[in-house]
Amino acid sequence: EEQVNQMRYGNYKNIILEKMYPSRLSPIKEKEKLSKNDSVNYLRGYKITSLIILFFIFSGIGWIWEVALHLITNGTFVNKGTMHGPWLPIYGWGGVLILTILYRFRKNPKLEFLLTVIICGLVEYFTSFYLEMVHHFKWWDYSGYFLNLNGRICAEGLLVFGLGGLAIVYLVAPLIDNHIKKINKNALVLICVFLLVIFMFDQKYSSENPNTGKGITSYSFIYLDENMKKV
Repeated sequence: EEQVNQMRYGNYKNIILEKMYPSRLSPIKEKEKLSKNDSVNYLRGYKITSLIILFFIFSGIGWIWEVALHLITNGTFVNKGTMHGPWLPIYGWGGVLILTILYRFRKNPKLEFLLTVIICGLVEYFTSFYLEMVHHFKWWDYSGYFLNLNGRICAEGLLVFGLGGLAIVYLVAPLIDNHIKKINKNALVLICVFLLVIFMFDQKYSSENPNTGKGITSYSFIYLDENMKKV
């Protein structure tokens, strides 16, 4: 709140110094303008309940994005990801980490973008490494992409994550949080608990029976080992 007030003070100062167009001369009513500015206040902090809901929203958006991309390019519907539910946790964790760890850098969009790329790259790389070591499958492979690192991450993907991260910080998350705050607190807690319980059950089941198959796992070490034995 203090940072928001400082930004408002800076705007009023710029108006006095004739560096900014006076809002009183704007065709938009002052109260309406302030309301719009507050609705996209990106300097806000997020409560744990908001972060949980945002985690599932980002995970769901990531799942829809991956499924739609495969549907457009291959013409078939495939349930993407290691889990069986309609979510990709890597997108959820990336979004939540950006909103929490990079909080102090929000005033500098360029630095926010760079750090978002780094965080998303680390999350994607080590997630890929972990899944391959534990399940012996690859759920994505960027080997044929420009500037890729061991097929786990690539420049194109990191650019998309960077731009997506900026959209989350400066627009998407604040707008969604506005709607989350309108939900009754008790109801919100129940929603969070319900989603977490389902997610944990899916996580437990998927850890023993990961989602695999055509269009899901692009490469299998197990398959390679079996064929090498045959040869």
